[in-house]
Amino acid sequence: MPNYTSSSLCKTYLGIPSGTTSEDTAIDNAIAAAEAEIDQITGRTFVVPSGATVKTFVPYDDFTLYIDDIAQKTGLIVKTDTSLDGTYDTTLTITTDFVLEGNTAPYRVVKRVDGSAYPRDRYGRPTVQVTAFWGYGMAIPDQIKQCALVIAARLYQRRSSPLGFQAGSVDVGFVRISRTDPEVIALLRGLKLPAAA
Repeated sequence: MPNYTSSSLCKTYLGIPSGTTSEDTAIDNAIAAAEAEIDQITGRTFVVPSGATVKTFVPYDDFTLYIDDIAQKTGLIVKTDTSLDGTYDTTLTITTDFVLEGNTAPYRVVKRVDGSAYPRDRYGRPTVQVTAFWGYGMAIPDQIKQCALVIAARLYQRRSSPLGFQAGSVDVGFVRISRTDPEVIALLRGLKLPAAA
């Protein structure tokens, strides 16, 4: 099911009448591919989470836990495995025991601030369990919606130029299609997951 754009928006963008159903499969496939490409380019997903789910992590050091994108603080639960037996028996309290770095979502770092250290297992067992709304945010950014629409339309239209060329004018001849769209790259640049230092 499309997340970042819709079949109806793509049809309008491409000038296809809304009642035309013969192109639905091709458009849906182009949308799915566009969304996968956006996630690959940015290194993250922009799907709005429908609820809180559980993930486990290995602390980076005694006080720092790097996590996947958290879309909001609501529903956040952080537990630690103090016995190192796979049982997450201690629930931490936000602000008192830990804080999320950053002023707005997505949050990616959980820092201990109570003077205690995260438990760490010598064999690399995950010792922190986090329940959260995982994702970039609770709404899809406008630039993601636009990029999904542009990429999906571009992929749909590639069937008329399967070898990467399209017919130009009599004077110009065939025109090579660029592999990347500079506007799309520019729109996604600020949403790319920061590289680890």
